[in-house]
Amino acid sequence: MTATVVIYDLDGTLIPFNSFKRWLVFTVVSALFFFNLDYCWLVSKTTIRRVFCKNVDRFVFKQTIVAFHEQKAHRKFTKWSNFRFAVYLKKKTRKELLEAGKDLYLATAAPDCYVKHYAQLMDCFRDYSATHIENGSMNENMGIEKLTAVSQLIEEKTTNAALYADHQDDLPLAEKVSTVFLVNPSEKTKREFVASGISFTVVQ
Repeated sequence: MTATVVIYDLDGTLIPFNSFKRWLVFTVVSALFFFNLDYCWLVSKTTIRRVFCKNVDRFVFKQTIVAFHEQKAHRKFTKWSNFRFAVYLKKKTRKELLEAGKDLYLATAAPDCYVKHYAQLMDCFRDYSATHIENGSMNENMGIEKLTAVSQLIEEKTTNAALYADHQDDLPLAEKVSTVFLVNPSEKTKREFVASGISFTVVQ
């Protein structure tokens, strides 16, 4: 059966890099331009604690930065930087991967604060799911959480869906779809998929 629904990961799949890291640099530069020194200070001290003191893990680091953007969403700096970064991502998108005539969905662990603009600018996705802050805690859209979010978006029709991904983090979702495309996967990712008994096609 040919898949009528196609689900796309963002980082490493539709775009060939980690968007969060580039977004972080972009927003710090933007904050300096807008004289938002509180944001620069937040990123600086959180980075020092993560890299040098090693008392902040990856999850807390990401949550701290994303929470600031959601709490300060009304600021001109956050509005401008998140929208402009989304414009940049659109330019870097591998549009040849987008299948015409099908229902396309975006499912990513990238933060909602810029993914929402990206999804709107692309104007091809029926809906999307992304990492967001909920009740003061970050709901990171990856693994089982991504599977749950996608299942709600497409009303449980994963058995007639194709997935474009690049990492073993998407194994829970890959196990539920009918077709899997791995975009420039690492050898480790390919081994993980093989070990899980999931057939896939590699896309370069």
